[in-house]
Amino acid sequence: MKHLRMSSAVNPNWATYDLSNLVDNLSEVRRQLAPGRDVFAAIKGNAYGHGAFPVARTLERAGISAFMTGSYDEATELRELGIRAPIVMFAGALPDGIPDIINAGLIPTIVDMASARAAAQASMSGTPASIYVKVNMGLGRLGVAASEAETFIATLSEMPGLKVDGIYTHLPYGNEAGLEWARGRYVAFDDLIRRLDTAGLVPPVTQAGASSSVVSGIVDQANSVCVGHLLYGLSPYEPGFPADLANYKPVISEIGSRLVQVTAHRQGSDVVIAGMQGIRTGKRIGVAPIGAAHGLHRPAPGSAPVAVIRGMRVPILAVSLEHLTVDLDAVETAEVGDEVLLLGGDEDARISLDELAGWSGLSCLDTVLAVSGRLDAHYIGEA
Repeated sequence: MKHLRMSSAVNPNWATYDLSNLVDNLSEVRRQLAPGRDVFAAIKGNAYGHGAFPVARTLERAGISAFMTGSYDEATELRELGIRAPIVMFAGALPDGIPDIINAGLIPTIVDMASARAAAQASMSGTPASIYVKVNMGLGRLGVAASEAETFIATLSEMPGLKVDGIYTHLPYGNEAGLEWARGRYVAFDDLIRRLDTAGLVPPVTQAGASSSVVSGIVDQANSVCVGHLLYGLSPYEPGFPADLANYKPVISEIGSRLVQVTAHRQGSDVVIAGMQGIRTGKRIGVAPIGAAHGLHRPAPGSAPVAVIRGMRVPILAVSLEHLTVDLDAVETAEVGDEVLLLGGDEDARISLDELAGWSGLSCLDTVLAVSGRLDAHYIGEA
């Protein structure tokens, strides 16, 4: 498979994202949920490094209920590019920034009275400002304290110019101990929803579930979930956590470059790379112009990193700032211009995202984020 269309002669590095996998992953999330539950998409961090606009456009066409993100710049760009689905902004703006969020057609998250007053003052033409409230159910990061949430929401509901359209919390976990903690916090959030319902204060959207709870099968009383990891085919868990993720496929499908030089070194040559001074046999070495500056990480001690060239897995000798050096002894026909795959390949020679992340000692998400915006991005399978 040649990728000349995916890279230029002066910048022969690329990453490919398969948006059909994104749609399939959304379908799998919906399959695992009870009927009638809405799915929100977390697109923070440039859609987990996959490109906010291509992801949002594809998910909007697939009927996503809403988006949630923390980046005002990304959210306003999505609006400018024609994305019309609701976009909820995670808490992160100062109170003085709340009017800008509302005026941009976005929904702010409110966690204190100063921001609530700012939102109320920003409402125009008698139309109440739509807001969401985040409740801190134990994560300890952002949100109204759970013990104060009922009173807080009651106060906001009485403020002219405000409409509390949603309430949500965040209960992430990656191991067994975290799962047990989360189960108890889901029960507490369900209790809060029931109390709000009894008081006539429950908003149209309630959300606590996320990728980890979808896979673990936690059933809560909220009517929505907000998923991130699963949409992109990434595990929300720590390594070794028992979970069936077989039906979720990574959206990033290839990371590649091309050889810019192939050299042959005679026996005894001083090849400094990988400590090969005075090599015992002749060796062919290839170089691709991709390295740490493009998001690749140097191999972790004891790892055995490889690339795929001409359908064969070949050892990576070194990753430097802007270059990757590979051992071509097993690929006698390799030549300048040949593709070098760090992710992807065919059935006979393939590198998975797990493998790529493993030899650099990173998580799969961190591996995707590392190359985001540093390589030529190409999208296939668009809706």
